[in-house]
Amino acid sequence: MKKFISLLKTQINSYYGISAIKYKYFVEKKQRWELDLAIFGIVVGVAVFLFIYVMQLEGLFAASIALNQPQLMLAIVLFLGQIVTLIFGFFWVISVFYFSDDVKILLPLPLQPYEILLSKYTVILVNEYAVLALLLLPAIAIYGIGTGAGILYYLIALVVFLFSPVIPLSIDSIIALWLMRFTNLRKKKDFFTVLISILALMFFFVFQYFVNRNPQYTDKDAVVDFLIKNADLAKMATKSFPPSLWGAYAMSDYHSLYGFFNLLLFIAVSLIFTGFLALSAQKVYFKALMAGQEIGAKKKTVTLERSMKASGALKALILREWKLFIRVPVYAMNVLPVAIIVPFIFFISFVGNPQMGLEKAVQYTSSPTNWFWVSIVGLLVSLFLTGSTSLSSTAFSREGKMFYISKILPISPSLQLRAKLILGSLVSIFVILPSYIVGWYIFKIPLVTVAITVFLSLPGVLLINILGLLIDSARPFFDWDNPQKAMKGNVNVLFTLVLTLLSLIIILTIIFLLKTFNVSEILIAILIEILIILADLKLYSLTKDFATKLYFEKE
Repeated sequence: MKKFISLLKTQINSYYGISAIKYKYFVEKKQRWELDLAIFGIVVGVAVFLFIYVMQLEGLFAASIALNQPQLMLAIVLFLGQIVTLIFGFFWVISVFYFSDDVKILLPLPLQPYEILLSKYTVILVNEYAVLALLLLPAIAIYGIGTGAGILYYLIALVVFLFSPVIPLSIDSIIALWLMRFTNLRKKKDFFTVLISILALMFFFVFQYFVNRNPQYTDKDAVVDFLIKNADLAKMATKSFPPSLWGAYAMSDYHSLYGFFNLLLFIAVSLIFTGFLALSAQKVYFKALMAGQEIGAKKKTVTLERSMKASGALKALILREWKLFIRVPVYAMNVLPVAIIVPFIFFISFVGNPQMGLEKAVQYTSSPTNWFWVSIVGLLVSLFLTGSTSLSSTAFSREGKMFYISKILPISPSLQLRAKLILGSLVSIFVILPSYIVGWYIFKIPLVTVAITVFLSLPGVLLINILGLLIDSARPFFDWDNPQKAMKGNVNVLFTLVLTLLSLIIILTIIFLLKTFNVSEILIAILIEILIILADLKLYSLTKDFATKLYFEKE
């Protein structure tokens, strides 16, 4: 156990960079504002989510009480948390078990296969606890307060919470172990990553459609009425994954023998799955890892004429940036799905939900006289979507330890920067375009208004991409061992999003100030455009200075 605990501490320290964070922010005390800003952004985001989520849970709890089945809310929330773990945890399992760089370091060490795998499994478990805390703890608190539960309830609820991700994550891990043992998906990990991501998106779409196809109620009585009519559906959903019901009954009947039996059953099945996982790891984990090291070469005839093609430096750099981006599916799946998800949600929210007041909205947006606010909303949406793509804000970081190749290229840093900016802007336009098309179709926006929106938005898209490049060139994150960390574990993405929101606030403030002085809408639009272009020029000059310093910086 000492060996395993030591390995587990090392894994958690390495995965979350705890030692590096302590040394940088608490020993050297350099750039402490970065940590403070990251914490502030997380707190604000969590607070907004909890505010909306808790209101929904209160309605669901009221409906459960009306049905005389208070455990129904716990069962539904627990079921949702475990299904989310089951679906999205599979991708994490494959990535951490097989695609992490530390696997090559751990293999020669005197460690048992189950020790290595269970330490990685625990790291994933910690990630899942962070997500499940947002989903389960509010429901546990609402039920406990609403029913006046005692201390025993909260102790049992804590046990249920700790064991809630074990069964679905163990199922993911066992499937991944045997799948990788016999299929050697490591050779096709790019395809596999894209496939899992697409399946996850499909699940999201189906769930979103199911939620929005039903009437949206605004008071608890309506929620109660709706759930009563659909109570059988809720029960069927939870019964499709029995552990959710076991955990729910363990918490709701905590004072009875029946609740204690469900708690024991919940824990026992969790331990059985964990034991089977350890046994499977001992048998096939090393074999799957070694099989994954095999590389098959494709026979391909390449002629000198086909392999040598002249190209301009800028074009070659843009193509290089594109290939570096698209060849790592983790990067592509963090950016490109925005082009699908946002217009899809937009479409089903308005078209699939008549209570959203679509007719009144169309009356306003379809009128050419209302072009100003429609264009401003389009501009703000464009800026926000661009800031959400995280492409430019990780442009340097994604090169990782191979950045030295860019430094020794006989090409000026300004030209390389320009290539990153062009690619980031083009991808941003690609991401925004579907939302424009869906918005134009739903709201019957006149083409003149669309043209004005595009005219305002293009410099804005450039602005946000420059901001992302500025932040990433000023503080690049090269020291990552998993491509996913280059984007999801990169605080530069958060900084860019914060600056994007700040830009939206500044633009709206300027507009309202000009409106108070009765400045014409045409003049306001022209002034906003000029200010954004001036900001583009100034920030690009600053970014070029940081990039030049980065390229010529000694190792």
